[in-house]
Amino acid sequence: MQTILNFLVKHNHWFLLLLLEGISFMLIVHFNNYQRAAFFTATNSTVGEIYSAISDIDSYFGLRNENELLKQHNAELLGEITELKSAMRELGSREALLTDTMVRNFGSGYTFFTANVVNNSLNSINNFIVLDKGTEDGISQEMGVFSSKGVVGVIYLASKNYSLVLPLLNSKSSTSCRIVGDEGASVPLLQWDGGDIRYSYLVDLPRYTKFEKGDTVVTSGHSEIFPGGITVGTIEDVENSVDGMFYRAKVRLSANFASLESVFVVGNKGQSELKELMNKIPE
Repeated sequence: MQTILNFLVKHNHWFLLLLLEGISFMLIVHFNNYQRAAFFTATNSTVGEIYSAISDIDSYFGLRNENELLKQHNAELLGEITELKSAMRELGSREALLTDTMVRNFGSGYTFFTANVVNNSLNSINNFIVLDKGTEDGISQEMGVFSSKGVVGVIYLASKNYSLVLPLLNSKSSTSCRIVGDEGASVPLLQWDGGDIRYSYLVDLPRYTKFEKGDTVVTSGHSEIFPGGITVGTIEDVENSVDGMFYRAKVRLSANFASLESVFVVGNKGQSELKELMNKIPE
């Protein structure tokens, strides 16, 4: 304390100078219109910049919540679009009319969730992906997983807060697909051979299948996991199967597995009922 007092006494002339300059400045501002206007203009500008900076900081930290809300909204829109496409296919003829009941039922067949990738393996023959959502969030086994670009895989296991995805980049993965524009409506399976993570293969593709390089491959809708029409990839090359009876098409996958961050999870509301019914089919 004594040191501070000694410092103030030693430099009292400087403090006195600052005080007098402050008083002089206030007198100039108070009794001169131009200086007063210039002072308040500069002050308002500085305060405005400070508030703007604070607002930018608040907005930055609020982006996470906004992003989560947008992803959930996208999931809801995907559900409506999927059901709309399904309803349009059921209409069949141009003369059919959309009824109020059909409109109210849009979104009733599938449920969509959002999830983030917390672990993603790429270097194994049997890769897995871990998501940050589990049974408490409505996730269960055999739900489909896809990104904004294309199909990712299928839920293999689900715990309370996490789920394990069997991705397309797994030798045990097998996804029912179709080629857009194929009038023969063949339903080949997509299987990975453990090679390049950018590619997978349509196997047992019938000889009567009509397609070309560059054609789009989508989910067939013939399974209870994925709705039909979700993008899988594009055909890049074609070769004969080992026995020469089928085609084997090389598909460039739409989903970028090396940069997966967030995904959608889709569940078929009638999946359990359909399984129960299929189990009753006599052998």
